[in-house]
Amino acid sequence: MNRICRFGEDAGNILIMSVVLVALLVATAMSYLKWSANERWDSAYEEATIQAYFLAQAGLIEQGLEYLRTRKPTDLPRGSVMLPPKVIPGVGKYFNTTIRRVGELSQGSVFQRTDTYDLFSTGRATFNDQQLGLRHLGRKARVERIATLRARLRSFANYMYLTNFEATGFNEIIWFWTRDTLWGRTHSNDYIGLQDSPCFYGPISTSKDEFIYDRRGNIHFEYPPVFNAPPVYFPRTAETLRKNALHISSLDGRLLTRISFQGGAGIDVRQFVLGDLPEEVSYQHLAMIEWGAIFVDGQAEIEGEVAGRVTVGSAGDMWLIDNIYYSGADSNNGFFVESAMTNLLGLVSEKNIFIRDNPVNGKRDGWNHERGNQNSHSIVIDAGMVALDESFTFEHQNDEWEPYQGPSPDDRGIIHLKGSVTQWRRGYVHRSNHISTGYGKDYHYDFRFDQRPPPYYLEALDENGNGLFDIVSWGELEPRHN
Repeated sequence: MNRICRFGEDAGNILIMSVVLVALLVATAMSYLKWSANERWDSAYEEATIQAYFLAQAGLIEQGLEYLRTRKPTDLPRGSVMLPPKVIPGVGKYFNTTIRRVGELSQGSVFQRTDTYDLFSTGRATFNDQQLGLRHLGRKARVERIATLRARLRSFANYMYLTNFEATGFNEIIWFWTRDTLWGRTHSNDYIGLQDSPCFYGPISTSKDEFIYDRRGNIHFEYPPVFNAPPVYFPRTAETLRKNALHISSLDGRLLTRISFQGGAGIDVRQFVLGDLPEEVSYQHLAMIEWGAIFVDGQAEIEGEVAGRVTVGSAGDMWLIDNIYYSGADSNNGFFVESAMTNLLGLVSEKNIFIRDNPVNGKRDGWNHERGNQNSHSIVIDAGMVALDESFTFEHQNDEWEPYQGPSPDDRGIIHLKGSVTQWRRGYVHRSNHISTGYGKDYHYDFRFDQRPPPYYLEALDENGNGLFDIVSWGELEPRHN
């Protein structure tokens, strides 16, 4: 009898243990299934997140940048533009692709760029929701990511040095050599000639597939050179400048216009009849120009102390007859602290820009005869310069065919440039004629130009006249899912 009781007790214990074991197995199985579902959810979520990211990037590139890069500067939006969505079969879609013009970059500073744009695009991908115990099991879950990009229209002022042709009209290569040091972006649509040991501390690029070397030395490149870069289109006229400038007539080229900057006192404008004995025929005084432009429809002479922000253009040759420097800059070399300087000057000629051969610019070997007198040699130029038809160069180079011949040597000092130079064809600033003729170079880029060019400066365009854009920054907003 006792054995029967014990057997019943054992059977009851076994039953209880079996129920517990089954419950544990079921719980373990459920936990595994939930863990497995969660893993599948996490994996699917991560995959969808990556897809959404690249969809958003595709919206920025395929639509946003493409929109900007296929429009002329005059056709760029003044406000915001919303572009249509696009579905990528089997992947997802991008939508809300928006281009928004940046109205203010620096709390009202004059250096705000009105040609900067913020781009936004949302990428969306979906996946099957595998989370157990929730009513939306098996439904589509959605992941969205918003990509952002800031792009800026490039202007000629973004280059410290820019040319269309590096050789002269006689196919003579003008070399960069040991004494040449460039601190900003350098580009040419042509072959760049390098000799001995020049130094390039900014990016350098060419639209050709190589450089040309002669007596190659220890050339310094701060950045790897870029070959086969897209060419920069050179317009033959400065249309944006013409459209927005105060125009000064030259009576069909019969008058020479002299523009003398007088610092905060304004600008003196005088006109002379061209000829051996120039006769002054008109005078006007302009107040300091806070933000604007002057365009002379003939030849122009430029000099003086610049206050304000102004671009001077000319349909004919432009002549630099004395120092052109900013108020607050060192008049001996043009140096200034960029963070403290607000004055800006652009000089744009639809022909050439010449340094006049006169006593203050070093005429008749002024560098060697009166080196201690800064008023008898060298020239200071605080400006961004553009010569659309030919070159930035100097008068009287002592070529054999020239009627005027200077002394031998004929060293005129140093060009102290704080700004930039763009020219259709690279011009000489020093020759070996008469042993040595012309100027040494002291060129420094005005890095403010990379944030704000002078008023109505020329945009950098492609061969179709569309704007070239630089990407300033790239990022995204916080990912989200529903």
